[in-house]
Amino acid sequence: MPSRLKFPATITYNSLYLPDVLVGMKKWITSNYHYMVPEFDATTKIKPDFTNFLADVKRGVDFLGKKAATPVVLGPVSLSFLTRMSAGSRESLLGSLLPFYKDLLGKLAGMGLEEVQIHEPVLVFAEEKALLPLFQKTYPAVLPAGDISFNLVTSMDDVGEDHYKWMKSVAEFAVLSLDFTRGNSLELIKKFGFPKEKTLGVGLIDSRNVWKVQPDKLTVLLESLEPVATKVSIQPSGSLQYVPWDFECETALQSHPAAQVLAFAKQKIAEIGLLSKVAAGHKELLKDHLDAWVRFQSALPTEVELQVNEKDLARPEPYKLRRPKQLVGLPALPTTTIGSFPQTTEIRRLRTQWKKGTLTTEQYQAAIDQQISYAIGLQEALGLDILVHGEAERTDMVEFFAQQMDGMLFTANGWVQSFGSRCVRPPIFWTNITRPKAMTTREFKVAQALTAKPVKGMLTGPVTILNWSFPRIDIPRKSQAFQLARALRQEVADLEAAGCHIIQVDEPALREGMPLRAGDKDEYLRWAVDAFRLATAGASSGTQIHTHMCYCEFADCMDAIDRMDTDVNSIENARNGNETLEAFVGIDYHKGFGPGVYDIHSPVIPPVPFMEAKIKSFLQCLKPEQLVVNPDCGLKTRTWPETIAALKNMVAAAEAVLVSEWSEWLVGGQVNGIIGKSSLSCKVIGIPAVAGLLSKLPSLILWHSPKDGEPVPLMLAATNKCERNLVESGFLSYIGGRAPR
Repeated sequence: MPSRLKFPATITYNSLYLPDVLVGMKKWITSNYHYMVPEFDATTKIKPDFTNFLADVKRGVDFLGKKAATPVVLGPVSLSFLTRMSAGSRESLLGSLLPFYKDLLGKLAGMGLEEVQIHEPVLVFAEEKALLPLFQKTYPAVLPAGDISFNLVTSMDDVGEDHYKWMKSVAEFAVLSLDFTRGNSLELIKKFGFPKEKTLGVGLIDSRNVWKVQPDKLTVLLESLEPVATKVSIQPSGSLQYVPWDFECETALQSHPAAQVLAFAKQKIAEIGLLSKVAAGHKELLKDHLDAWVRFQSALPTEVELQVNEKDLARPEPYKLRRPKQLVGLPALPTTTIGSFPQTTEIRRLRTQWKKGTLTTEQYQAAIDQQISYAIGLQEALGLDILVHGEAERTDMVEFFAQQMDGMLFTANGWVQSFGSRCVRPPIFWTNITRPKAMTTREFKVAQALTAKPVKGMLTGPVTILNWSFPRIDIPRKSQAFQLARALRQEVADLEAAGCHIIQVDEPALREGMPLRAGDKDEYLRWAVDAFRLATAGASSGTQIHTHMCYCEFADCMDAIDRMDTDVNSIENARNGNETLEAFVGIDYHKGFGPGVYDIHSPVIPPVPFMEAKIKSFLQCLKPEQLVVNPDCGLKTRTWPETIAALKNMVAAAEAVLVSEWSEWLVGGQVNGIIGKSSLSCKVIGIPAVAGLLSKLPSLILWHSPKDGEPVPLMLAATNKCERNLVESGFLSYIGGRAPR
């Protein structure tokens, strides 16, 4: 274990929440599956224990036999490459791993197994030139001799020319399994050939969608492979963990027009046998598949073509002109949350009763309104500045919106793993997407009527809905994203009409859907950002647009994020240092920014000093007027006691930073305002020490120098709403900004 992850010898309340004991979390390659990032430093001692794994393999052999039981081993190159390194090199880490892998593979070979799959998913990172030497160092060195067959497996894209040529050169690999649903694996084989002595694992059953194979595309691929690969094995393109288990469990969908072309994991397994026979020459067996697709597509309406121009994608004014018009009087370092509050047992019970019909819609909405009232009152009491309604009515940030749009299907049991034991039920797009009515305005109106503070309208962005669903495969993803964007643009307009002045449109999956190849990234980012802008650009200059992004690498799409033209971007950041912030600074990102100050996945309450230090570290990268203070992500998985304690500390931390840093920000700066009909410009010359932690804005000593007469000192008393009151009364037109030096 790296030293930074070891707890102090003496555990105290505060020492339980240390930035150094948070393990990073990322999304797996281009999927929505999250994994905990392994770490390695100079103190790490590698002591693997494969006892349980080997026992599982033995149990599989006893039950299935040596031929059918096939262990899966994550390869050492992928493990070392995906590890966070704080000391040493990946080469040295790999060197430490190889003896253990050689021992493990030797033990598996000794069990008499017919095949072992070695998964090296990072083979698809073809543009990472540092990888090939690592593969060459590893294979065949770790592979034991004997009758066992080793199958080198990769998925989610092709492996690129250099990696492919290396893979086919390693004689010890009897099988090479490639993804033929994404990338250009077929072109690689056509260009460089395929060894006759090896078996080609043809991943042509898409493991990341819920559709049956399309016969027209399948036959073309198989015919192209016939001259170059004499031995083939038909298989899924990757792990079937990304799709639900069995479509037969969806009894309510069996009569739907799309049912005839849908295939979950169990149906895809059945397709392996069918397509193996097709590959052997029995193409007539595809007739049922072909007929099903013809019937389905003939029942679909004409695809909606959206005519979008640059005017549709542009806000009424650029950021510098619209920003002063937004949320006038909001305090410096405004505090807020990302959107959701705890989904309690009571809320889930209410939802179940409503679905079963034991609660009427009116009764259910009244109960949800009580939850909203509690959330608003709690945020008021905690002193948060920008409030949310809490999303008590929402099961999932994608499912909630999809269920209110036409053109999508919903499963009863179609659960897919996202992280740990947390699962989601992705919607299935089957026809054109439209929005028949407003989706969020009722709850917003209830919440806003309870407070004078601004309440955020909360939406999920078009690209995230697309990437976290099962989209159609018969039309481009871009077209589907634009259909979603049009629906969300209508929702933004309805929220504005309802009095909403701050709308958050979350896009945590924008980066996730980005292709791995540089040549494909620009096209994806162009239409993905355009879809977001189509959804949000209709907002008036006075409406502040937020977005939220989390658990992914941003470095290779910074310009695209800037082009989204949001007013505030909040990101997951608590598990990392300031690398992401520094990357944004590197592109001169000048818009509002809300890096997460604490990790919402942990039940431990972060103490005030920890969050105060986080905020101060953010201010090393950001200007004070840019920074918004918020948690990492939504709080639906936390309990109310955890949520209240953490937010209380977050607000206290923001106030502590205000008091300690305000003098540096304002002394020497200017405060402009009006007294009566006369304009006034004052220089900030001091901050009285009496300003306390309870004040959101300390008192200011101002020095007014009129054109005629002697300079006049002025004092502004500090109150919790000092800045807002002064602005609303017409005295101040500007306050804030780092003083010139």
